[in-house]
Amino acid sequence: MSKPYSNILVPYDGSKYSQKALKMAFEMASAFDSSLNLVNVIDVSSVSPPGKIHSKESKKTLEEIKNSVKTSVELYLQKIQKDHGDSGVMVKGFVLEGDVTGKLLKFIQDHNIDLVIIGSKGLSGVSKIMSLGSISRKISELANCPVVIVR
Repeated sequence: MSKPYSNILVPYDGSKYSQKALKMAFEMASAFDSSLNLVNVIDVSSVSPPGKIHSKESKKTLEEIKNSVKTSVELYLQKIQKDHGDSGVMVKGFVLEGDVTGKLLKFIQDHNIDLVIIGSKGLSGVSKIMSLGSISRKISELANCPVVIVR
């Protein structure tokens, strides 16, 4: 008999809800001998200043912001992997770019994810660059596998 949840996805943005989701995911991954996929989607479209999107200067600045965020997210995912290295759970980190819901749904399909554990709310305000927000609801409606929403 195959494992019920061999490939778990945790969309992770550092918010308290995604931290709770991550904690639950590690517990489930240990119990089911599953691998964990931590995914952070950077959506810079929510950060670009209106009216300046086509200037070369704003594109350069946007690229710098994107690269800076991507680097810090990658370092954070590596830290999580290192901190839980002795848990026996295989953890893979991914940083994607674009529409959060679309990228997560594509990841679920492309990586044969059989369980999603997602925080009910993500970062907001200026930190929206790494936000999950109401995405948990969309993922729960559209994903082709079970979704656990953690409050």
